[in-house]
Amino acid sequence: MNLNAWRVISRASAPCALALALSPVALAQRAPTVTYTATGTPGAWDLTFTLTSHFLPGEGDFYFFGVAMDTGRNIVSSPNGWDPDKWRDWTNAGFGGSGLNYSNNWINLYSRPDDLTPNTSKSVWVARSTAAAAPTSLPFFAFAAGGTYTGTDYFDNYWNPGFEGTAHLVPVPEPASLAVLGIGLLAFRRARFKK
Repeated sequence: MNLNAWRVISRASAPCALALALSPVALAQRAPTVTYTATGTPGAWDLTFTLTSHFLPGEGDFYFFGVAMDTGRNIVSSPNGWDPDKWRDWTNAGFGGSGLNYSNNWINLYSRPDDLTPNTSKSVWVARSTAAAAPTSLPFFAFAAGGTYTGTDYFDNYWNPGFEGTAHLVPVPEPASLAVLGIGLLAFRRARFKK
């Protein structure tokens, strides 16, 4: 294929790629995601939550986040500027979300603009679960503001979009597994340098 033919194909493909990127399916994929790790022992699991924004620039930043835990409210740590006591219990029912009661909530009303802007993550929300086994998934919610959200997967409104979803446990590797991995990497590196 010659260069001119490639340019014609590229120019014809660009609008299709843009249309695909802006399609309702692509727009619906930008809801925040939440993962967490669990450290501790049975009956005292510290769950460290990571909220990741998938927003586009200009769509706002996150200022309110919470999780529902069947062991109740037990906040261990909060990010700077995030108040864990403003709303000790929360439900999104009045805003178009579910009627689920979220018992562990953090809100940042005073330190805006926030530091959880488009395409960033934050991982310093910690709550303790008193369950015998660390939970493998938990319901979460998050609200954003300060922009115009163009996705289709929210409740409330485009300037204060709310999201509900499921946070998933990310297993922390055990020290023995890390040691085996380290030995394997050293062996691989040694083999590469011998060549």
